[in-house]
Amino acid sequence: MRYTLKQLRYLEATARLRSITAAASEFSISPSSIAAAIDGVEAELSQPLFNRNPSKGVAPTRFGGEFLKHVRELLHSHSRFEQALIGINENIEGSISMGCFTPIAPIILPLVLKIVSEAHPNLTIQIIEGDAENMVELLKTDKIDLALTYSFELPDSFHFQSLFFAPPHIALSASHPLSSRQSVELAELADEPLILLNLDRTRSYMLDLFDQCDLKPNILYLSRSSEMVRSLVAAEFGYSIFNVKPRTKQTYTMGDLVRIPLSSRYLAPEFGIIHHGMNRLTHVSQAVIEACVRLKSEGVFQDFVVTPIDA
Repeated sequence: MRYTLKQLRYLEATARLRSITAAASEFSISPSSIAAAIDGVEAELSQPLFNRNPSKGVAPTRFGGEFLKHVRELLHSHSRFEQALIGINENIEGSISMGCFTPIAPIILPLVLKIVSEAHPNLTIQIIEGDAENMVELLKTDKIDLALTYSFELPDSFHFQSLFFAPPHIALSASHPLSSRQSVELAELADEPLILLNLDRTRSYMLDLFDQCDLKPNILYLSRSSEMVRSLVAAEFGYSIFNVKPRTKQTYTMGDLVRIPLSSRYLAPEFGIIHHGMNRLTHVSQAVIEACVRLKSEGVFQDFVVTPIDA
């Protein structure tokens, strides 16, 4: 069987975007070039790879879906091969704009950037913080190259590299009567003052936790700063809910706080890297992604979550 990497890239983009026209736009070529690549590979395989519907775009056949799994593995391996050759012959240089979900940025980003800078000291990375919706819009408009964020409602055209799941946990002041517990039920705290992180996606997620238990939270303070929320909790103004925690002990102006797993299981959002696709990644972006994957393989990200007792 004979087909080129270029043809396989065209097939992968068509399947991911569900559109020959959209795939052509991604590569800045004509739709007929994409269609010709598909026709050529289908002729080699003697099998149709896509069902084509003028009103609904294209969708892989059963055979096409299995074939594309192997195509993506091959393209990913080839990308890593090219990256390895670059690492042998030259230092990676350049710059990117990188987005990060604001509450996570001071907790995780310094560690990621340290790994990247040690391996590639000549890189320049501009950091742009925002909420989850900001990350999606910035990536759509090419104002950032990639972003560290949660996987909430991402467009199908984005690639998501999962790094870890982040189950919710309770933050209490060290003097709170429940601070020595190994776990706690949300119902035990629902009547107490809640300090809520007031970012759109985060706020919705937190309030959904209460809805699942038919509870109504007693919201006392709203803040867009996760550091402010932690400080208010430490100062005994109320409790809060988080999905990640700093890796090391923090000091507060007043008091201290403890983190306790929730007894019941709740949705643990998935945190990772979003980007447009392997064919659009620069060498700098690849270096950042590889640093994150390395940290994941070493289990480092588990230091940032509070694991439920029964996990």
